[in-house]
Amino acid sequence: MQPFSSSRWPRFLQVSRMVLVVSITLTIFQLPAHAQGRERPVKHPTFYRAIQVDGLSIFYREAGPKDAPPLLLLHGLPSSSRMFEPLFTQLSDHYHLIAPDYPGFGHSDSPDPKKFPYTFDHIAETMNRFTEALGLSSYTLYMQDYGGPVGFRMALTHQDRIEALIVQNAVAHNEGLGTIWKTRRAFWAARAANESALRTNLLSLATTRTTIEPMWTRTRNGRLGCARSSLACW
Repeated sequence: MQPFSSSRWPRFLQVSRMVLVVSITLTIFQLPAHAQGRERPVKHPTFYRAIQVDGLSIFYREAGPKDAPPLLLLHGLPSSSRMFEPLFTQLSDHYHLIAPDYPGFGHSDSPDPKKFPYTFDHIAETMNRFTEALGLSSYTLYMQDYGGPVGFRMALTHQDRIEALIVQNAVAHNEGLGTIWKTRRAFWAARAANESALRTNLLSLATTRTTIEPMWTRTRNGRLGCARSSLACW
């Protein structure tokens, strides 16, 4: 490698200064929002915990003042309590937020299906035991998707514990599930005989349309647009 000649140093120093200025500028833009004064620091951070319930480790997220109104958030499928992280940021100053992972979901234990029936009844029972283990005597239930069948069962079992219900895109009755669930019920009854049919059922165009299109409407040019009356779009 040839050493720099004296005639090249001024040009080299000029380029170096430009690189330094650009690097500093990029660093400023990459600072966290609160460091730039655009967003306040989180007052009540989220804690990640686990508790033993009937021999299972149940993971949960918790945030907010202990003396604030408790809000129990039940997640959907195929998600976990992580789906509620944006809500934790927005609500943790005003509510005591608790969001568990069901058995077999997220960071909770996944027991053998032969020993742990993965039914809504059983998961609801486990979630009731979860609230008892935490000492939650009353709370508002926030139910999304699978959280509906779980949460409604919890409410029916212990009506005295429920302060209010918040329902987000969750089914409250069998009729609401529709015909696409016929194949899934058959799979529950006989897995080996219906596994292929279930894959087709879950991945078919008809199933996708049944799930998605009710939330959308056709615009004048024929394109799909979100229905203003559909809360599931927002």
